[in-house]
Amino acid sequence: MMSSMNWITALADVEKAGQAWVMATVIGAQGSSPRDAASKMIITESHTFDTIGGGQLEFAVCQKGRAMLNAGNKNAAYQLENFPLAAKTNQCCGGTVTILMEYFPEPAAKITLFGMGHVASTLIQVLGNMKAKITWVDSRVNLVHQQRENEVLPSNVTLACYESMLEHIDIMLPNEIALIMTHDHSLDYQLTEALLDRKDCRFIGLIGSKTKALRFKRRLVSASFSQAEIDSVHCPVGISEVEGKQPFEIAISIAAQIIQLTQADTTTAKKKTSGLTWKEVNQVFSDA
Repeated sequence: MMSSMNWITALADVEKAGQAWVMATVIGAQGSSPRDAASKMIITESHTFDTIGGGQLEFAVCQKGRAMLNAGNKNAAYQLENFPLAAKTNQCCGGTVTILMEYFPEPAAKITLFGMGHVASTLIQVLGNMKAKITWVDSRVNLVHQQRENEVLPSNVTLACYESMLEHIDIMLPNEIALIMTHDHSLDYQLTEALLDRKDCRFIGLIGSKTKALRFKRRLVSASFSQAEIDSVHCPVGISEVEGKQPFEIAISIAAQIIQLTQADTTTAKKKTSGLTWKEVNQVFSDA
C-alpha cells in the first residue's frame, strides 16, 4: 500500500512500530529522471512512504526492497542499484538513476507482557517509546476490548487474547523478554514454569514481593528446576534504585531494567546497519 506521508514523518512511525524497513535514496541521476538526487522513500513489508518518481522505476525498487526484507540479515545491509530507465524499466525519461538501498532490521528486543492490570497499563505506555515489538496478553475479553478501543495504545504493541494465557507461550519466539504481571498468583506460577520449560527466554521478569519470590523459588526447586534456571527469574522485577508501591513507580522501575538489558544490543544493531559512508559511496562509483 502506498502512502503520501513524507519519509521523515514515516521514519519515526516505522521505527516506533518496530518494523524492518528499507530506505531507498536516489544518489545519482544522469539525463532525464523522475526525481533528483537525495529523493527518498521508505519500504516496509506492506507499505511504501514518499516517492522516488513512481512508475516502473519505483515498482522495481520496491521489489528489490522487499527481497531485502525477506532475506533479513542474510544479505548485506545495503545495495547499490543502477536503473537505465529506458532499457530496464521501460520509462520514456531516457536517463539513468542510481539508488542506494539500506536495510534496517526490526528491533532485537521482543517483549511479551502477560496481564493488563494497573501497573502493566502504565508500563505499556513507557515501553511503547522503545524500539521493540511488544505483545500484550490477557484472557479477560473485556480488558482486551478496552485496550483495542484505546486511541493512545502505542503503535509497537500487539494485543492477544486467549482463554488461557499459557496458550501464547507455544508461539513465542526464541530470545524474548517475558514479563509476568497477571491478576492471579497461581497463573503467575504456571507461566513461570512454562517459560522456564522453553529454556530460550532472554529474560523472565515476575512482579511481586520478596515473599512471593521466595515462595515461588521453593516450588520451582520441588519442580526440579536447576538453581541457575530458578535464579534466571527476576522477582521482584525492576531495579532496586527506584522504590515505591505506586503503579507508575513500579512501572518506571521495570522499564529501567528492560532498557538496561536492551541498550547494548541496540548499539550493536546500529553499528551493523549504519549504511554506506561517503568514502564507501565514492569507492563504489570508482569501481563502476
